[in-house]
Amino acid sequence: MLCPKCHRPLADESEGPYICCADAPSEWKCGGCGKVSEGFALPYGRCPDCGGSLELCEDARPTPVGGALRAVRMAFEIELGGRAFYQRAAAQTQDPALRQLFGRFAVMEGEHMETLSRRYHVDVPDPSPDFRVEVAALFADVAHRPEDPENLFAIAIGLEQRAAAFFTEHAEAAAEGSAERALFRELAAEEREHAFTLQTEFDRWRQGRPGLFGGNDPVPATSADGLMNAAALLLQGHDPQRVALVCGEHRLTHGELRDRVSRAAALWRARGLERGHRVAIKLPDGLDWVVAFLATLWAGGTAVAVNPKVPAPEWQYILEEAGFTVILAESAEDTPAPWRDKVVRVDEGRHLVSSMEPVPPRLVDPDTPAFWVHSSGTSGKPKAVVHAHRFAREIERVSRERLGITPDDRLFASSRLFFSYPQTNSLWAGLKIGATVVLDPQWPTPQGVAEIISAGRPTVFFSVPSLYRLLLAEGLAPEIPKAGVRLCVSAGEALPQSLRDAWRAQTGLPMVDGYGASETNVLVLTAREGDDGLMPSPGVKVSALDADSAADGRPTRLRFRLDCQALGYLDRPASQADSFRDGAFCPADLFVATEGGGWRFAGREDTLLKIKGRWVNLNDIEERLSAGTPGLIEGAAVRISDADGFDTLAYFYVARAGQGEAVERLLAERSQTLPQYQRPRWLQPVEAIPRTATGKLLRRKLAELLGETS
Repeated sequence: MLCPKCHRPLADESEGPYICCADAPSEWKCGGCGKVSEGFALPYGRCPDCGGSLELCEDARPTPVGGALRAVRMAFEIELGGRAFYQRAAAQTQDPALRQLFGRFAVMEGEHMETLSRRYHVDVPDPSPDFRVEVAALFADVAHRPEDPENLFAIAIGLEQRAAAFFTEHAEAAAEGSAERALFRELAAEEREHAFTLQTEFDRWRQGRPGLFGGNDPVPATSADGLMNAAALLLQGHDPQRVALVCGEHRLTHGELRDRVSRAAALWRARGLERGHRVAIKLPDGLDWVVAFLATLWAGGTAVAVNPKVPAPEWQYILEEAGFTVILAESAEDTPAPWRDKVVRVDEGRHLVSSMEPVPPRLVDPDTPAFWVHSSGTSGKPKAVVHAHRFAREIERVSRERLGITPDDRLFASSRLFFSYPQTNSLWAGLKIGATVVLDPQWPTPQGVAEIISAGRPTVFFSVPSLYRLLLAEGLAPEIPKAGVRLCVSAGEALPQSLRDAWRAQTGLPMVDGYGASETNVLVLTAREGDDGLMPSPGVKVSALDADSAADGRPTRLRFRLDCQALGYLDRPASQADSFRDGAFCPADLFVATEGGGWRFAGREDTLLKIKGRWVNLNDIEERLSAGTPGLIEGAAVRISDADGFDTLAYFYVARAGQGEAVERLLAERSQTLPQYQRPRWLQPVEAIPRTATGKLLRRKLAELLGETS
């Protein structure tokens, strides 16, 4: 039985109906113990924990500041520490029962962190690199490592009980009536509930009953379709002599690629890889990256692409989220213990692969998880998006039918392969069609991209607006068509019409504007020049979440249904319930319907905001200020709260060297032509606009920059 809201498995249907409150709109706070509960209704208006009277929290909870913020961060540290304990101990144990329980408890801690993040509007902080299993055991008042499941339960319950006592002590020490005291009481009640949940888990385990927290897959494999393997499907049916991959001077034909993938899969199996085991691919783009990723799918494992330049705290977070069986990397030096023992160096792996005998692909249910891709993280820690093997069935359809890509094309994407946009639209679609995919191991720069295009001579170029803008600014754009590019595709962020026009003027090349997401793989909306907005892509069903708003010309979220959309998120039931509805993916982006049957991007829910009681679209402000501004490389608008607590706007911009004063003067003049509520209060020059590793704008970092420069 699956929860109708968040689609997670529910145990023991025989015990009666279970209501999942993952997307419940209401919060109730107990006047007795301080516990905050999400739910549609609670019995007799009483707290399910202590029986105290409940009050409905009608107003949005403010973001904690000062001591209250420290209280929430303490709670995050405890949850991060607990998950680190469970995942690291799982990596060290040889007991299958213990490993399964460790994984179950790690899931629980991840869900607790999601609750904290959504409730208090605070991002998950970076984990402490110093947390060790021994520290967790001491905190739980257990003097030795877990040696059996009962000992593990004792440690886990002890962790939660000590955390509850910790927050209770801080609540009593805080000033009466203070925000800190209220928050500490809420957090103490939350930890008591966690301890109670674990005790229930323990009782069920001793009785031989299924646990409340199942495996990590968001959806079980229940499809009635025949068995398949995504890697085999991508690689089948091509002329074995045609070139599949090009990386500098190195090439692999389709036949060589299939052979190497089947040998690498044999190596993974020899190292104990079983269905569902996770393999981290932490490499620069190249032939080894593609072989290792596809071999993981071929062997029945789950591949996870990791940015090879990932900062240490984020790598720590991913390690303690995933629990990898194997990590393929250039070096083990930046991977902490106990995960360091899981690292296979790429040069060692390459040598071992050549000596293995090929193995056939492991056939699995189409809904079996095949790989994760981490979302871009523009609003907090990146979410692990889980995709199934069925993604390969129609992964090339949009490229073939909408972009007109054929086996004779050569494809190149400027973004790195750990990002879903190039992974899907260049690599997977290119392999499925039988085209040639050009790879580049270097981090993208305008000059580097221009050089790769000149040497690799692709016919289709995939990139993002920020890089197209930089190619124009550096005077490199006119060289792109000379190298043989016939079509340019833009996605990853909104494409301003002014940028599209400037690109056409300097290159003569058409540009397809695309909208997609890590959750959809493909570009679900595309716009060729002359289209009235973004049109639904082949194989994609699009509908408005709010049909009345769409009919009235107001912004609405959309629902997308397609065969290659994700199963969901790892350990994020609330995010799952919000973004995956009735079998469709429903992102937080807003769109306005056009008369021609298309959709115009209207920003995210966090870019459409009210200033002085009037709606403001940050994307529109950016376009009106930056379009055609001489000397301006790029700019971004963000909401800022002034000293009196009122919302206003700031505009951050990057100017060409020596043109800063002229750019500021022109921006000030343009700002005065805007309605007063749309005028930025600050025009702030910066050296660079902060972006994610995949090139997406980080607005929340801009607000921090203003605080540092004020």
